[in-house]
Amino acid sequence: MKYTKILLATILALAGATFASAQKPVKFTSVYTRLDGRGCKTLRGGQGTDDATFCKGVGSYNVEVYYSAATMQIGAIRKIDDQIAPLATLNLDFDYTKSRLEWRLANGKPFAVIMRVPIYAPPKDGEYFGKVIGQQLIVVGLVGYEISQKIDAKLTGANLKTRELADKAFLTKK
Repeated sequence: MKYTKILLATILALAGATFASAQKPVKFTSVYTRLDGRGCKTLRGGQGTDDATFCKGVGSYNVEVYYSAATMQIGAIRKIDDQIAPLATLNLDFDYTKSRLEWRLANGKPFAVIMRVPIYAPPKDGEYFGKVIGQQLIVVGLVGYEISQKIDAKLTGANLKTRELADKAFLTKK
């Protein structure tokens, strides 16, 4: 009886290892969203509130551009429950209509966004943002994925490096 249990446990362990090694590797891809107005709509703010722009995203996500008193916020909103993944906080003069979001997908499902944003110098007294001194690529995880990375956009292969960071973060979550 004891040997039967050991044999059964060994067979199950080997079967599990065989199944795990037979699983297909994750296929990473990218899909892009432009925030230039096509596929976007503006919701006019009521009294005391600013307008917000909503753009069609990827999968279960849309993109929202909204404002606070001194900043522009860009976030990915999950349609099923309105949870937001904050992507960027920017100066009000940032022209988001020239932006393109790169959605990273694992087996067809989005898990992160890559976006080019300005690098700001330290602000002077009374300012919220300093002068733009460069650009960076940011990698931000969507709901359920804790990813927050930045790469200087001037680095050789910066786009590829941001994709690698996103994909590696996805694989280490498992």
